[in-house]
Amino acid sequence: MIIFVAYEGFELIANASNEIQNPQKNIPRAFYISVITVILLYMLISIITVGNVDEATLIKAQDYALAIAAKPSLGQIGFTLVAIAALLSTFSAINATIYGNARLGFIIAKDGRLPKILMQKKKETPVAGVIITLVLSLILANSIDLTEIAIIASAGFLLIFFVVNLSALKLHKTIDADKTVVICAIISSFISLVVLLYHTYSSNPRAVVIFLTLIIFSMLFELSYGRFRREHLFGRRYNKA
Repeated sequence: MIIFVAYEGFELIANASNEIQNPQKNIPRAFYISVITVILLYMLISIITVGNVDEATLIKAQDYALAIAAKPSLGQIGFTLVAIAALLSTFSAINATIYGNARLGFIIAKDGRLPKILMQKKKETPVAGVIITLVLSLILANSIDLTEIAIIASAGFLLIFFVVNLSALKLHKTIDADKTVVICAIISSFISLVVLLYHTYSSNPRAVVIFLTLIIFSMLFELSYGRFRREHLFGRRYNKA
């Protein structure tokens, strides 16, 4: 599960699919190159870290283990450089999430499933979506414990992966997907989600309750606003058809 969390975020590549040239070729290429690059990078970092610092020190350091690993060879400067790099990496991840979700909201709003305000753009940037995503993120960050946010985010990703893979199975002929690979993805995503929720419920049941509440809210939103909006936008067209 820890390894899985380390690979969250690659799915944001798909959020820019409508702006990528030759997406059928370049989106798979982007996924493969980024994942393989990160695998190699993680392996090299792990080898260097374990080679520089003993296990007990790494366990004690926990979240800043890499900064400790840089200290023997580079001293305090190495510790500071890694700490700065970690901050920049965090900022990059936050920006990617905010802008990626804003673009996704823009695409969904074009289909009439979200309010039109999310379609407002300035210099090819969905400004309204960015601001709304940022505000909602700040509200969650200041009202829910960070540990709970991490658990909810991981469970949300797993649920999305599970549903997307179910769709891929249904459309495997249309999208030319390997049925065996898709089925394996469905099973692994579902098992991971169940294990995560079960483990979390035994240690932090509040996080599970919040996660389920958000899911219920999303479903109610789709059943109410989503259905009403689609009928309002496309009802006449369907009636004529």
